[in-house]
Amino acid sequence: MKYKPKTEEFESLAGVNIIPVIDVSLVLLIILLATSPILNLPGFEVKLPKAVTAESKEKNISISVSLKGELAVNEASVNMNTLIPQLQKELADKKDFLVIIRADQGVAYGQVEQVMDLAKRAGAQRIAIATQQEEEKAK
Repeated sequence: MKYKPKTEEFESLAGVNIIPVIDVSLVLLIILLATSPILNLPGFEVKLPKAVTAESKEKNISISVSLKGELAVNEASVNMNTLIPQLQKELADKKDFLVIIRADQGVAYGQVEQVMDLAKRAGAQRIAIATQQEEEKAK
């Protein structure tokens, strides 16, 4: 009887393993979702006043007012003359959106009042002033 050694047969990979591609895609999606709130801020710094408030998770449009008088609707820079048209463009199909005014704590109250008036003239139904969350004091 002749002895035949077994020859190993190798099977080639017929398909592409997509599991690593899905893993990388999900990680990138999580990073995008975590950084997206940061992308909605203008290019200048605004120090918000502190207050104890309830947080809102609804959609909104923000108007930022810097200490130097710079204005921005969401991330688009505007001035007092172009604020109304830019805000009207943002509010086109979203009349019920909350317009949040993010004014630096050093900005004069009169300037914040002027921005609120311009927002009302642009068609904003609901307006709020943003504050920095402060710890509740023990009672």
